[in-house]
Amino acid sequence: MIDASGDADIAAFAGAPFEKLPKDELMGVTVVASCTGVDKEPFDAYLKAHPATFKDWTGTWAVKTSGKEDNMRTSFMSEPFERARKDGLMPADMPIVGSCSPASEIDGTVKMNMNYMFGYDPTDVFDLTRAEFDGREQAMYCIKALKAYVPGFENAKLKQFGSTLGTRDSRRIVGRTSLTESDVCEEGRFDDSIGIFPEFIDGHGYLIMPSTGRYFQVPFGALVPQKVDNLLVAGRSVSGDKMAHSATRSMMCCALTGQAAGVAAALSIKDNVSSGSVDVARLQSALKKQGVRID
Repeated sequence: MIDASGDADIAAFAGAPFEKLPKDELMGVTVVASCTGVDKEPFDAYLKAHPATFKDWTGTWAVKTSGKEDNMRTSFMSEPFERARKDGLMPADMPIVGSCSPASEIDGTVKMNMNYMFGYDPTDVFDLTRAEFDGREQAMYCIKALKAYVPGFENAKLKQFGSTLGTRDSRRIVGRTSLTESDVCEEGRFDDSIGIFPEFIDGHGYLIMPSTGRYFQVPFGALVPQKVDNLLVAGRSVSGDKMAHSATRSMMCCALTGQAAGVAAALSIKDNVSSGSVDVARLQSALKKQGVRID
């Protein structure tokens, strides 16, 4: 069995040990939305006139960088929401800030990743429901502010909400090997490597962009839960501390662990061994044949 639920649901229900931060320490959740009808030319001019860098995030959250990120451009927006809160167009305590895509050439669609809501547990169905309500309400206030203050948005309207709530953080298994902040930040190496991932950290107050060529190896042991046999875990629920999770939660790393879990499961059946007992050398050889860089 491969648990790619994102919340380690199968592992938890099977009795595998896991860790989960208190609700008020979990990373935020997001309702992604998109607008249509945005006039591309004036909107692009507005973005050009209001350039933002990753350092601008620090005005909203306590974000630590390595310094090299401070001058990197980003699509961060805060000015229209600050005005909307001041003018009473949205609640004064509504923390809408975020990023958006450029307007599309065809119908002026802009994708918005604008709300980041704390205090929701992705393993609690009641919290998930509440977050969907709260996030959609915030998205509508976001559109209202953009229409009022951003050139090109005058005739914009909601196109769609994301099909499901965007979540970032919940259960992490206690695996045979557990990645640490040191592994991620100091180029950790493992004999049972199933692939490499750049020094890319996004979460829990840190933002390190992958622009140096530095990387760490992801160990197969991080996919193997303790106490439950013939179960592998892929995706953001692999074993590691909260800072390692800020790297392994990235979609690219989830793809890496998913590919390795699939290959390991196939080898376990072929070799008639449990999934946690596959020959690591055979696993690495199979992954290399598929184009995976192991070291």
